Amino acid sequence: MIHSKMRRLYGVVTALFFTLLLAGCAAKSVQAQVGETVSTVLFDFTVSDPETLDSYTGIDIPDGEKLVSMNLTVSNTSDQTYTMFAEDFQIQWGEGDGDFGTCLDAVDTSMMPYSYQLEPGKSHTGNMLVLVPADCTQLTVAYQEVKGNGDKASAYFVEVPL
Repeated sequence: MIHSKMRRLYGVVTALFFTLLLAGCAAKSVQAQVGETVSTVLFDFTVSDPETLDSYTGIDIPDGEKLVSMNLTVSNTSDQTYTMFAEDFQIQWGEGDGDFGTCLDAVDTSMMPYSYQLEPGKSHTGNMLVLVPADCTQLTVAYQEVKGNGDKASAYFVEVPL
């Protein structure tokens, strides 16, 4: 009788463990606001200080568009060095199939470079500049985690009012 109860208890504990393990691995969608730190599996990131710019040296603003600047800080919370890319963060501004992009290529050292090494415990900060339609009043900075096998994992969205 005691042996049967122990086996049943072991089964319940084991089932609970695997349920929690699987719940921890499930993809999720995280929503955040400007200034909030978002924690992914490998790093934290914060989008701050959005502003519309009338001009920026080295960048032409086409008619019908506006230039938006945002500050991005990425902090490595893992124990490995990663190569990060400016294009890791997608900028979205509408519901259409073409209403997204990435930040512009850096024209100076204050902007996010195309790529950079992010060592454990270190942070990198830079400005992301993006061209959006002139009537855009809000955009989203999105980051999509990808598992080692290529499957999509959690997605992170930071709402940016303009």
